[in-house]
Amino acid sequence: MTGHSCELIEALERRIVDLCAVQETRWSCSKSRDIGRGFKALLCGSPRTTSGVGIIVSNRFHDSIVNDERFDDRLMKIVVAAKERLYHFFSAYAPQTGCSDQAKDEFWNLLDEKTAEVPSKDVTIVAGDLNGHVGTAKDGYSCHGGFGYGS
Repeated sequence: MTGHSCELIEALERRIVDLCAVQETRWSCSKSRDIGRGFKALLCGSPRTTSGVGIIVSNRFHDSIVNDERFDDRLMKIVVAAKERLYHFFSAYAPQTGCSDQAKDEFWNLLDEKTAEVPSKDVTIVAGDLNGHVGTAKDGYSCHGGFGYGS
């Protein structure tokens, strides 16, 4: 385990978190790996990436994962069967300020497409760094609805 993995595992155990979306992993692979103490990291990255996403799963839910899909180094999901329902848990990392409009549009279109594919009887959870709006300025109001925080 790396130092960051140890810190993450300690925090997840302390807070009793079974599923955790992580971003900016910078792992250049798309696989699963044991990160210690019963936690597994499902990872999605690409060579030379500065992004990368993952989902950390506790031992309690290893056997409940019925599917995982890795779309690109900014979006992945797992499907968890629990309490007679399917939970579609997405880990997302939206392009930040400075990225091209095309990259932003591609990300949001992919997220829209993949969440729309989830059957209505299932539960959709999107977790991650969505690089949302902060501040009271109304730029982009039609997207964020004017719910910025701060000045």
